[in-house]
Amino acid sequence: MVSDIEIYFNNRKFIITQNIKNAFLSNKPGLIWGNTPFLDIPKLIHFFQTHSEIPNLFAGTSNVNNTFNELLRNFDKIDAAGGVVTNHRNEVLLIKRFGRWDLPKGKVEPNEAIETAAVREVVEETGISNLTIEKPLTVTHHTYMLNGQLVIKSTHWFAMRSNWNNALTPQTEEGIEQVKWVKRSDLWVYLSDSYASLMSVLKALD
Repeated sequence: MVSDIEIYFNNRKFIITQNIKNAFLSNKPGLIWGNTPFLDIPKLIHFFQTHSEIPNLFAGTSNVNNTFNELLRNFDKIDAAGGVVTNHRNEVLLIKRFGRWDLPKGKVEPNEAIETAAVREVVEETGISNLTIEKPLTVTHHTYMLNGQLVIKSTHWFAMRSNWNNALTPQTEEGIEQVKWVKRSDLWVYLSDSYASLMSVLKALD
């Protein structure tokens, strides 16, 4: 069965699923829409945006990818890439941006390979080097308004490794205040007040 696709509206999820019962049990509470014709999608997006009291919305479908592609027609799309970087001490590299801990990531440039963008963004934001990609992890999707337009950003995440032992350099011009190696056991403490989508990235790492 095709995996569910989750689109984050801040920390709320619009979930496209073939199995509403399982999706609901894993993410309750929320509103179950049932079968989702393509014509309903713009109305559902508007409804979810204007009803912030609803934590999750479950859109049932027989074809998750087709329904997601139809949903994308309602947004400007941006691709981004980032990494969960682990060192030889099994610590993970975090950045602090605008007061929140996060994972390093950034936009994919035109004609740039996603893997290349992921490595470049991690290097630029943290000052790290000796970086290798081990495997792809997951893709997260979140929405926001930009210049009056609805945008959906799809971030491609990769497990990475580095033996970097030198100083870390935050990319201050991008609002990054701090870069830090954090024990795996402490990640949830650092990220508990951060973006909900990061939890799915860490679960994919395990």
